[in-house]
Amino acid sequence: MSLLIAFLITLTGWGTFFVSETDYKILIFGIVGALITTITSVYSITLAHNKAKEREMELLRIKEKQKVFQYFYNAYFDIIASYKNDNGGKVTPKLISNMMEFKKGLMNWGSEELIANYLEFDTKSQQPADPTDPYRIIRDGDKFLKDLRKDLGFEDKNKVNIMSIILDAEARRKFDKSS
Repeated sequence: MSLLIAFLITLTGWGTFFVSETDYKILIFGIVGALITTITSVYSITLAHNKAKEREMELLRIKEKQKVFQYFYNAYFDIIASYKNDNGGKVTPKLISNMMEFKKGLMNWGSEELIANYLEFDTKSQQPADPTDPYRIIRDGDKFLKDLRKDLGFEDKNKVNIMSIILDAEARRKFDKSS
């Protein structure tokens, strides 16, 4: 590319300073103009093609991440449903399978930051329940769900607790008071 630019500059300089006939100068400048137009067009097309490929690859990554994150959603909401049904968060083979699939996918598709956030969430979720803070698991879950959403490209302004979706109206009021 730099060789071509040097050639065009040399050709322009030669046409300006060493060619005396106006018709030849016009011809040389026409050739230089045509070459610049061609180079610009090829460069623009190549750049647009590369950007389209990048967008396509990013969409594929997001699709794969969505598949992986779905395993976490399934497992997490199974745990919550188990608590709502007074099963005490009973661990089922399906739950274990979903979490293992999530962890495998997280190793491939999760960012380093997301993996660190998951490890923090996992550590907190294994601590015994705090009777003074019954909504701790919901706050921790909300933080990690927002981390998942951020990894998918969403921006949360922290105005809404995502996990409040699973609470009924009375529980939301209690949760809002505890926050």
